[in-house]
Amino acid sequence: MSDLPSAFKSPKGEAEYMAAYEASMRLWPVPYESMDIQSRFGSTHLVVCGPKDAPPLVLLHCFFTSLTIWAYNIADLSRDYRVYALDMMGQPSKSIPDQPISNREEMAEWLTGILDAIGIRQTDLVGYSYGGFAALNYAMRVPDRLKKLVLLSPAGGLVPLKVQFFIRGMLVSFLPGLSKFTVNSFMHWMFYEPNLKNENTRRIFNCTLNQMSLGAKYFRMGSIVPPIPYKDEELCSVKSPTLLLIGQQEALYDPVAAVERAKKLIPDIKTESIPQASHDMPVSQPETVNQKILKFLKG
Repeated sequence: MSDLPSAFKSPKGEAEYMAAYEASMRLWPVPYESMDIQSRFGSTHLVVCGPKDAPPLVLLHCFFTSLTIWAYNIADLSRDYRVYALDMMGQPSKSIPDQPISNREEMAEWLTGILDAIGIRQTDLVGYSYGGFAALNYAMRVPDRLKKLVLLSPAGGLVPLKVQFFIRGMLVSFLPGLSKFTVNSFMHWMFYEPNLKNENTRRIFNCTLNQMSLGAKYFRMGSIVPPIPYKDEELCSVKSPTLLLIGQQEALYDPVAAVERAKKLIPDIKTESIPQASHDMPVSQPETVNQKILKFLKG
């Protein structure tokens, strides 16, 4: 266990958040091992699933959630891969920050330190939303450590996020006492509403809502690397074969413009638009998403 000071505002708030985190982990359908890895940025928590001799696959989650968001993807992904799902540093989770990650170089340094600590020389990498922004950054900065890259509804990196995203984000940040209301509104905006009629989607929505609300209320947020679009020459430098999946009803940015820019600039890329999905795509359309990820990785 780390001896770093808690990033939560109070022991009570931390206990409430961790209870919500464990409630989300009850959706996790496969056995897993927990690990905590120390670096200058703090203690990074991750869970590991799948055969020990299988090729590695690293997962980076979306902003302000945690590794628990992969509950509906992990069974398929860990069948033939040794999957490492990380709690991204500096966000509400079981990872405990020390020094802030203040720029893209340090974001890549953090991930390299994790790979070094668990003995992974090269890996496939999947990033969802802000995790996609971080994964794309890693592909540009440390290309020799990646085999294939999968971007799921990447937030930032390709095209600007809508102004509404930042307004909603500020409401969540500056009104912690109303976090249940503001996060609920934010999540409904990000989800393709018809998907919430599905019982499984509603279940993970409610778990994530509770976790994010308590994180907004009790977690001390530090600096976050802003998810701004990468320059043309940066995207052209991506060497890894890349799969980009975006929901046709994506709410955070223009999905058509994102796909067009990616196809124009990233040399070895396959893109697909997933119907009946917004930013909720990996959790509301998991069977489709899992199938396309595995087909790409094994192809």
